[in-house]
Amino acid sequence: MNKIVKRVMTMIGAGAMAISLLAPVTEVSAATKNKVVEIPVNFTNSSWEDDWDSASKTDAGFYNFGEPSSYSESYTVSYKLYIPVSFLKQEAAVNIGGALNFNDASEDDWKYAGYSELPSVEIHEDMSLSRWDDAQQKDVPVDYATVKKTGDFYVITYKAQNGVLQAEGAPGDVTTAQKVAVDISLNVKGIYITAKNSAVYVDDIQIAKADGTVLEKKDFTSAKSADGECVIAPKMDWEKNAKQLKLATITDNKVLTVKSTKATVKVGKKVKISASATPATKITYTSSNKKVATVDAKGTVTGKKAGKAVISVKANGKTVKVTVTVKK
Repeated sequence: MNKIVKRVMTMIGAGAMAISLLAPVTEVSAATKNKVVEIPVNFTNSSWEDDWDSASKTDAGFYNFGEPSSYSESYTVSYKLYIPVSFLKQEAAVNIGGALNFNDASEDDWKYAGYSELPSVEIHEDMSLSRWDDAQQKDVPVDYATVKKTGDFYVITYKAQNGVLQAEGAPGDVTTAQKVAVDISLNVKGIYITAKNSAVYVDDIQIAKADGTVLEKKDFTSAKSADGECVIAPKMDWEKNAKQLKLATITDNKVLTVKSTKATVKVGKKVKISASATPATKITYTSSNKKVATVDAKGTVTGKKAGKAVISVKANGKTVKVTVTVKK
């Protein structure tokens, strides 16, 4: 009997952990993939003192938010914005502004009818969120946005009401329009950031009226196109330099990895489920049938009686199921 066979026989005979060598060893990563809109940016290390329309700004517009409806003075806008972690180093920040744009849909040519600004939000290298307050001449915290670090991204969840209607350049008073069509625009500026030919990503855009009526919600999961366009400074000319926005797929990088989804163990013996989480967090294990197989907090499975049990491995909001076959 060769040395390898002797070693395996010794391990099984001593009651050590034993997994069937026939079980497929396939690594399973349960990361979540999101279909989002890519907003290209070309940040060039602009400082706080640089002109707002500097080479670090991108304007993006999103269209077709529901059927034209009666005008409302107040709308609630929400979205998620994914910003690469690599952008935010010492003194760096990303400023996000936006507006609702109205078109008078009571006329055949849908004339421009004005805009209404959205509260801005700025994320800093310490993950704090703020806005600039003119009256106080300083940054102040915001209560309409939150942020969390998810793998390679800072994810800003934004929900705020629009400001006062501005009818600059509009041919008439928007409040007299029988129906209006609403679009949304976002502008993204990098401060002390160098990130050429890069991107941020937006998802889950929603516009709702004051009475709670949702005009449109776009999660882009089944979308065929981004239905919007953008311009990147210094070429801030929409007629000449507008580019179509594109869809992209990103991974949130919250990963649960399990080395194998099948295992075989004898009654009275043990087998270890090999799992890891990125970023590191607690992994939990539960058995679908404790009479067949139990599992402890470290992923060690003990065979109780012949049959099959499914071990659910959970971490980072993901679940991977491992089928354990117990033999006599």
